[in-house]
Amino acid sequence: MRPTIATFPELETERLILREFRLDEADQMAIFRLFSDHRVTRFYNVNTFTEPEEAWQMLQRRRNRFWQGRGIRWAITLKGSDELIGSCGFNSLNKKQKAGELGYELARPFWNQGIMTEAVSAATGYGFGQLGLRRLEAWIMPQNRASANLLLKVGFQSEGIIEGKGYWNGRFHDLELFSLLREQWQHR
Repeated sequence: MRPTIATFPELETERLILREFRLDEADQMAIFRLFSDHRVTRFYNVNTFTEPEEAWQMLQRRRNRFWQGRGIRWAITLKGSDELIGSCGFNSLNKKQKAGELGYELARPFWNQGIMTEAVSAATGYGFGQLGLRRLEAWIMPQNRASANLLLKVGFQSEGIIEGKGYWNGRFHDLELFSLLREQWQHR
């Protein structure tokens, strides 16, 4: 799905600015700190980072995904601070099915403050509104109850667990699928 606008969209919530990733040292080091924390990557389909170069590659992939029309991922910052503390958005967009796959992560010092609920709600509204998506999906590991609770709070519903759906870190993982339709979002 190609972006329908010529510039990367910035989103604003009560406490947050969701902006484009920057190919600079500040964003690279923030991504490195985030993904070098094993508690952040515990339920994630990447290995915990050990080298800053891994963060640089992730930054480039996330920026390129938008400009190639394959997804959109926002850097999350607190208002009044431009420091990246996490990200959220759509890892993939399917134009034909009008669907997007939601993903997110947040630095540990910002957990349990409602920040990700605020960010995911903004991204969800953008997906259904400006992108014209009909369905959103999110895949999580069943043990990640904090993520499941976040999705339920935003309005997603569990469609069940698929055994062996994911593969990373040299082994298969069960994944739980959560979904939200535009009509459900509008009537929540």
